[in-house]
Amino acid sequence: MNPNRTSRKILTKADVITALLCLVGVIPGLVCYNRLPELIPIHFDINNQPDNYASKNIAIFAIPMLMTVLHLICCIADNSMGTTSSKKLPRSVKWIVRAIIPTITIVLQCVTVMFALDMTTDIDIVCSLIIGIIYILLGNYLPKTRPNPTFGIRLPWTVTDEVVWSKTHRLGGWLMVPGGIIVIAAAFLKAHIVFFAALFAPMIIPVVYSFVISRKRKSSDSDA
Repeated sequence: MNPNRTSRKILTKADVITALLCLVGVIPGLVCYNRLPELIPIHFDINNQPDNYASKNIAIFAIPMLMTVLHLICCIADNSMGTTSSKKLPRSVKWIVRAIIPTITIVLQCVTVMFALDMTTDIDIVCSLIIGIIYILLGNYLPKTRPNPTFGIRLPWTVTDEVVWSKTHRLGGWLMVPGGIIVIAAAFLKAHIVFFAALFAPMIIPVVYSFVISRKRKSSDSDA
């Protein structure tokens, strides 16, 4: 038995707490239940117009429950992979990753109820705020992560080379923080092209960069 391997748990304390937070998404609809229409918008197009509806009970109760199940499945899959003590994620990163689905669930349920009650129409701004904040938070932690089975820019050439991993995640972090800020600003300015550029650039550029430096390292090793 490997002494460096940590024991695996099906669900951890963080998993259970954040799963319960997903169910908090039921509260906004429950509080306003009698005031809500029978059909509620649950999806919106790029022009901020609803293009899909669900019954009140589905929108209020079923969606948060489905998100809770999805969250637990992701947690179980993550825990089942296991990590060695040397590659364990920092506790703060673990909590941030675990908080993503619950946060999205609560915020979107609040906004869905507000839209159904004609209290807001800026769904795109809310979604952009969520994405931007996630980018900023993850961008701060990406450069600090070491190779692990679940978090980060996991590519065949990054997980097998710590130098490539480190350089790739340092660049990814530097791009995600300003990218998140630009995503938020572009949403308020209705600059869709800038929004999508800031959204995808932090994902695409590090992948290309990691591939290039990986090939260079392999080439230099073969020439040595």
